Amino acid sequence: MRRWGWMCPFVMLGAAAGILLLWGFSVWTALLVAVLLVCPAIMVWGVIRTIRRPAALPLEPAPETRGMSLDWAAPFYDGWCRGTGLGDPFRAETLRHAALQPGERVLDVGCGTGVLTRLAAEAVGPTGRAVGIDPAPKMIARARENAAREGSRGGFNLGVIERLPFEDRSFDVVLSSLMIHHLPPDVKREGLREVCRVLRPGGRLVVADFDWSRAHPVWRMLAWPLRIAPMLRAHAAGRVTPYFVEAGFRPVDLVGRWRWSVSFWVARKPDEPRG
Repeated sequence: MRRWGWMCPFVMLGAAAGILLLWGFSVWTALLVAVLLVCPAIMVWGVIRTIRRPAALPLEPAPETRGMSLDWAAPFYDGWCRGTGLGDPFRAETLRHAALQPGERVLDVGCGTGVLTRLAAEAVGPTGRAVGIDPAPKMIARARENAAREGSRGGFNLGVIERLPFEDRSFDVVLSSLMIHHLPPDVKREGLREVCRVLRPGGRLVVADFDWSRAHPVWRMLAWPLRIAPMLRAHAAGRVTPYFVEAGFRPVDLVGRWRWSVSFWVARKPDEPRG
């Protein structure tokens, strides 16, 4: 799915050009264009840094996936998150909705550099377990380095959501932070069914992801071109919840918002009927 990784900057460049052509140059259009050009600038910077600073150690081979991998972003991912308002306060809000308890088993799908996984490991304590998976070898390598430096109990492995390497009913909670929008529709369905499989009955899936349908009209307009990418169409149109229901989760609750573009969902795997 590397081709979709490059769609973001091209769509943003096209939107920026359209704004200038339609509305001309002013303080407000310059501000909008600056926001739109963040994505292309970050991607170019990431590619340059990756070329100039190759990995010091051999990396594990990346697993096959039809989703998008952010391997190129590993060198600067944490700084980018902090700079765009998705740093520690955002992670804390995600965990507030997760309401983790000591002793629980937690899986973080699409864990990136492992910040949320390490915080989850701290929340569940020594009697619990927190594991993060990601398809990007450089992300997992950095997550392991960070965990070793901090003395975290969080574990990290290469893996993809559509083929979770865990037994049925292995986890009490699954976390997904800004990952679902990286999956095309069929992989969203496969991955969420896998999440439901590895959750125990009554377990919960906590998702933080883009939902531009509830944003300010200006942001909805800017996000409209993203419908070109199949993986982003549901997020631009406000049709994310049906994916959780189709995978077998009930109830599914929209429990909060973060800034202008991110929603929080808590979806539960139904309890088994008592016989």
